[in-house]
Amino acid sequence: MARKPFKSFRRANYLVMVPVPLPVTACDRNAAQADLRRGLGEAMQTPLWAALLIGQASAVAPPPMAPVSRWNVEYGEKVCVVSRGYGGSADPIIVGFKPTPFGDYMQGVVLGKRSQLGKEGQFDIVLEVPGRELPLEGKSIGTRVYLPGSDQAAMTYNVPRATFDALVDASVFTVRSKIGPTISVALGMGKPLIAAMQKCEVSLLEHLGYDAQKIAVVATRAEGEKPAEWINSDDYPISSLNRGDYGVVTVAWTISPTGRVSDCKIIETSGSADLDKATCDAILRRGRYRRPALDAAGKPVESYATRRVMWSAPR
Repeated sequence: MARKPFKSFRRANYLVMVPVPLPVTACDRNAAQADLRRGLGEAMQTPLWAALLIGQASAVAPPPMAPVSRWNVEYGEKVCVVSRGYGGSADPIIVGFKPTPFGDYMQGVVLGKRSQLGKEGQFDIVLEVPGRELPLEGKSIGTRVYLPGSDQAAMTYNVPRATFDALVDASVFTVRSKIGPTISVALGMGKPLIAAMQKCEVSLLEHLGYDAQKIAVVATRAEGEKPAEWINSDDYPISSLNRGDYGVVTVAWTISPTGRVSDCKIIETSGSADLDKATCDAILRRGRYRRPALDAAGKPVESYATRRVMWSAPR
């Protein structure tokens, strides 16, 4: 596992800047795909990743692709990214995961050639680990877009935190699409990598002004109650609908030792004050935790969580 220095983070922006709809937010498919193209198109100007993504089509159900690099942990001002390259010179891809610090979901990304990943669109996907049942929350949705001005494509999907945790030490990880090729890789994501990613998450929260000592005592994260239902289409502000506002907002909030949510803050604005406010209002209104965070002795303690939400008005 290799840790990248802070200044090298810009090379990982293709993973960070992808605005992907969480399963809790109303979004229009065409608008979501347009946002993905813009974010990924700008990031893929980086020659390093463009060179890694030259490849040929993969089979519908290929054997697991072997890694060609170690896992990298990218540290940034507001995000953490772990990524790894796979395949040979004929069919390389990059697999990555981007959490929001102590959030309920993280973003999975697969980058490769268009012929490797398949046609654009949104579709059902199945996440698989041989011999292991993954904890999932409802249907998993993938989004596949083509990067402008190239033959490259990106597939993104959201991964519940519990599902990601279940990938630790898995030998093989497969993303099986209902429409298009199946991506299967020899994952090899061990506990040292998870520890490094968690360290990055803690650093981010400290950077955002949260209490380092309170963060340090958390041994078990708080468990949300149906977090996918905290935000829905009814929360879209009428004023924003009338203006056609859309964007991606990242928020953070405090979880009390009793599991109550408070002090929602905007970490990255969507560009619309109404959308930012609607995000925090919904989380404060519906956010509930069936179990608060626990310290090493099993005692409930204060903790924090974040989420990245995409708003896209129907057209």
